[in-house]
Amino acid sequence: MKRYRCPDCGAVHTVRPDTHWRGFWASWTLILICMVRKLKKDRWLQRVDRQRQQYWWKGFRQQATRYSGILDFSEALRELVRRPIIVSTHSLEYSEMTPVLDPPYRIFAVTAARGYG
Repeated sequence: MKRYRCPDCGAVHTVRPDTHWRGFWASWTLILICMVRKLKKDRWLQRVDRQRQQYWWKGFRQQATRYSGILDFSEALRELVRRPIIVSTHSLEYSEMTPVLDPPYRIFAVTAARGYG
């Protein structure tokens, strides 16, 4: 992950690969593997910190009850993945994924050298 601070407004912009959801440092595939493992075997993955997995699980339960209304968590996971919802987020405002249809443009201001233009 790379972060940039805007010198004009002070906002922090985070650059993430497309394998990561907004707000998460782990890839979405790892998060989904943890969720499926918990649903099928009622156990956490050994190679990932239990506390991280519990945080993802709590966010998943919040999104499952909010969006799907389905009591079966395995069916709710399928439904949330089918929709453009970040499965394990705790955010109520920023839980939907917004795909970029056109290629993104540069959003950072560039200061030209003196005497240019």
